[in-house]
Amino acid sequence: MASPSVARARYQGLAAARRWEHEPARPREKFTLSVGDRVGELTVIGHVARGRIAELYQVWSNRHWCALTGKLVLPEYCVKGQAPVSFRREAEVLEKLKHPNIVRLFGSGEADGRPFILLEYLAGPSLFDVLEGLPNRRLHVPDAIRAIMHVGAAIHYLHRCGYIYRDMKPANVHLREGVPVLLDFDVVRELEPLRRPADRLGTAPYMAPEQVRREVLTTATDVYGLGALLYELVTGKWPHEEPVDAADEAFWDELDEDDSDEPEPVIKERTAVVDHEMTTRELEQRYPQLCQPIVPPRAHTPGLPRAFEAAVLRALDPDPSARYQTVSGLLAALAPMLKGKNRMWPENAPVERRADTATR
Repeated sequence: MASPSVARARYQGLAAARRWEHEPARPREKFTLSVGDRVGELTVIGHVARGRIAELYQVWSNRHWCALTGKLVLPEYCVKGQAPVSFRREAEVLEKLKHPNIVRLFGSGEADGRPFILLEYLAGPSLFDVLEGLPNRRLHVPDAIRAIMHVGAAIHYLHRCGYIYRDMKPANVHLREGVPVLLDFDVVRELEPLRRPADRLGTAPYMAPEQVRREVLTTATDVYGLGALLYELVTGKWPHEEPVDAADEAFWDELDEDDSDEPEPVIKERTAVVDHEMTTRELEQRYPQLCQPIVPPRAHTPGLPRAFEAAVLRALDPDPSARYQTVSGLLAALAPMLKGKNRMWPENAPVERRADTATR
């Protein structure tokens, strides 16, 4: 029997997130505010992240008498105290949404010439953080399905409210007591069946082909994003990454064990938005989903159930009409795979089984 000192660590997956202890880290990027600075009734008590047009801080709100996440527009993007359209849209959309798997809005306003949004402070990690802390960046299939059930419920609700999300990725899903919560609604747009979007916003590996081509977007566009997220949760890879040879993987693992005094590089998971017009060749190089077939999930993780792989591949079909047409269709296909201790509902509770599951 192996001694406890050398026994292999037991996989914990999302369960470990319940014991996640998080304190605001020292900023690794340049922020405009320091701990202790005040903006109106808000006091900065920690740094969270710096995005394209805004900064996120952990703040103390005298009005709400609690710690919250303050999202403040960067000074260079404020025009006479007016926030960019995407920032105002995010506040307007979140004000209408009330769902347990969507980040809670506490208010918005302007202070010292900087527009801000107040959101609940999620101390838990993101799914990106969880994957980075796991061997081969992989969740077990039941954990991955449970995560998608929660995120999918949020997206389904968003669709019913008349919006499409467009920016699904692990970094946009944080955990509240181990339960996935969707945040970052700055690229949300209304579902408009006949209108083509003027922009190409999103994160490259998770964008549906029609999203890249600026074609009409439907609920099936977000189904693709959910499929790409589910693919990464169980394989640790993006849908178009080729499998790594075992010998090569062992070689890189040995390099990872090298103790170096060099500081770790800052990980930037979000792909920059491309505003200039791109040629077809440039598009295909940047977005392989336009021309390359999906690498089957079992090529990375051979033990995956075939029914599960089939559901993932259908969600990632390049043809929007061949995908699940609704998020509920994808969730209905995944639901029977959660059995026994992995069930998310009481054993005798009725689970939706509609006759049109195969086509929706």
